[in-house]
Amino acid sequence: MKKQSGLSFFGFIIVAMAVAMALIVGFKVVPTYTQFFSIQNTVQKLAKNSAGQSPDAIRESFDKDAAIGYISDVTGKDLSITQVGGVTTIAANYEKVVPLVANVSLLFDFQIEQSSGTSVQ
Repeated sequence: MKKQSGLSFFGFIIVAMAVAMALIVGFKVVPTYTQFFSIQNTVQKLAKNSAGQSPDAIRESFDKDAAIGYISDVTGKDLSITQVGGVTTIAANYEKVVPLVANVSLLFDFQIEQSSGTSVQ
């Protein structure tokens, strides 16, 4: 008599549930990180190009770039802008809550800081 090998029906269901859960988490997390990288690139660009501009002008530029890049998690008002000795530092610290299932959520804490010359995360 041959020995049975392979995956049983219940084993398949368990594996399928694990894969489905991983896909759900992935589909919910990827947009959060793509928006984070868009915000990071926008802040980086503004820090390079904002020499001598007022904080209000920098915030306005961020809002324009945010509208073009579909950035909704951070606005110009959320930016912390400091200018010391000709060096402009732009920081954005924000949290994003991503609901998964029922009352289960993921919390992401993002911190972006960009100076005219260096990047800190």
